[in-house]
Amino acid sequence: MNSLLISKEFIFTNTSTYMQYVYIHGFGTTGAGSTKFKKIKAFVDNTSNTAIALEWNEHQTDIISCLTEQLNNQINWQQPICFIGSSTGGNFTYQLLDAFKDKETLMYFVLINPLVNVAQRKIENLSFPLELAHQLKNPSDNIANGLILLGKKDEVLDYAYTYNIFKDKNTVIVNDDWNHTLSNLDTEEFIRFIQQAHL
Repeated sequence: MNSLLISKEFIFTNTSTYMQYVYIHGFGTTGAGSTKFKKIKAFVDNTSNTAIALEWNEHQTDIISCLTEQLNNQINWQQPICFIGSSTGGNFTYQLLDAFKDKETLMYFVLINPLVNVAQRKIENLSFPLELAHQLKNPSDNIANGLILLGKKDEVLDYAYTYNIFKDKNTVIVNDDWNHTLSNLDTEEFIRFIQQAHL
């Protein structure tokens, strides 16, 4: 597989051996049932770290508040966090990061083929709930020093749209063969990418 790496300087200040991995799923799936989360959980179960799957659905009118409540109930804000957001979950991930920007907690993030705007969807937008579309936001200038994974064979989203938004302040990896869910990415390589975001 061929990958294009656009790297911006990471700020690696975390020396702790403990990490809280927080996964935020995309539209039409669940957190705990996601194959990506199961891979993260299997990796974490062999360490002293924690893996948490947040849940949301398209019928909720304030998804960010729902996710924030789950975080406050499950996260230790005194310990570092690595957010992993996939597709629509990537949009909610950077919204949460922006909301928590004043916290002293060390926070890292990985966005997997994130949905930035419904305009980048390749499939019929009528299937995407209007209420959910209204809850999407563009990333602020604070969203930097993260890891963005993009697949050129993403069948749902236009990867170039996302690339142009994140390339200047983040590490962006574009792969010729990855699809939207990264189902064709080897598990060990997937975990290495997750670890790369905070090592």
